[in-house]
Amino acid sequence: MRSFHFSSILTFSLFLVSCTGQSTKEDLSSIAFLSFLGAPSNPTLEDKFQSIQITTFYRKDGNLQFQDILIEYKLKTSKDESETVEAFIGNPNEISYNSQTNQISGHFHQKEDLFKTNSVVFSYSDYTRKFKIFLTLKKEGKIISATELTTTPPNPPAIPTNSITLPTISYETKRSLIGGTEYQVIYVKFQAGSDLSAYKRLDAYIGRPNIISLAADNYNVVDYIKVSSYDKYAGYFLFLTPELSASYKIIVVGATIDAKGNRSIDTVPPPPPASPCAGSVNVPTTIGNCATHCLVVDLVGNQMEYTAKTIIGTTTEEYLYLDSTSSTVSGGSGPASFAYIEHFSPIGINTYQTDSRSFDVTTYSNACVVLSSYLVQEGPSGFRDTFLTAKVIVP
Repeated sequence: MRSFHFSSILTFSLFLVSCTGQSTKEDLSSIAFLSFLGAPSNPTLEDKFQSIQITTFYRKDGNLQFQDILIEYKLKTSKDESETVEAFIGNPNEISYNSQTNQISGHFHQKEDLFKTNSVVFSYSDYTRKFKIFLTLKKEGKIISATELTTTPPNPPAIPTNSITLPTISYETKRSLIGGTEYQVIYVKFQAGSDLSAYKRLDAYIGRPNIISLAADNYNVVDYIKVSSYDKYAGYFLFLTPELSASYKIIVVGATIDAKGNRSIDTVPPPPPASPCAGSVNVPTTIGNCATHCLVVDLVGNQMEYTAKTIIGTTTEEYLYLDSTSSTVSGGSGPASFAYIEHFSPIGINTYQTDSRSFDVTTYSNACVVLSSYLVQEGPSGFRDTFLTAKVIVP
């Protein structure tokens, strides 16, 4: 059995990482360096790691506070296809490596460097906790190198004072059909021309008007429903909600490097779309002028009846066409069939009308019906046509 002694000095450089992977000074609240890097637990294991660095970050999402643990490593030699790097995390007094079984036990999470980034990231919802980590190199699923590491929790950033006034905010709201579901869409904007370049954080929180509120620090928001980050390219915060008729309170918080502030606004839902039966008329009614062209509509018991009419006052007309039809407000087929008349010269002086059409209002489910009529006349005066249409309330 080959004995092995491991000693390594890690050189760390402070670097900044935000949740999106971009550099930002205030995202990094504390950097916890490797507090212990000992020899592999099993002296028969070979040390395959050239260097290892652990960095912890404080992160707050609404009411939750996290620590993100970034483990970066370099191997002494490149991995072959059968080798993988995997990290195990657990409480210091629970996690351990058993040299007899070649297994890690007592851990509550493990992650593999699947994308070959030479790094593994863990997140935990208690930013005050310390953890023990085993970083392993496996060959064909068997641990061939294991290093024990201990983390140091980050420190939360100091909350800046309330000393800035955010630009005035406004909102716009509308209804929109998205993926077959209708949503209330709310855009929250800053006053046009506002200089936002100094702000390192701009977030908007939406909630029930009597429930959402600022925390005691006048900075964090509690009891909210959703949070939205400012889209500097679009120029607004965006919220989608299926509650079409709901009112909300929206709180916008912003912070520079050394100051913070907030604004709030109460919303009113967009008005509902106009009823498809808006503008409908009651029966009995006459649509148009029967001296020239009209639709006469009446209600007899449960039957709605209608007829198209016209009066011909000369004997010189050479062609006459008159029809009546019904349809739904959405353009579908109506409850009664199509009717028409057609006459050729000679056409005498008379009142002409289509056959009466009717339907049972108790079996028609829509609140209104669209009735229409088309009239064509042709004679010495030339070609003439008129079109009548109206929505009629179905009782």
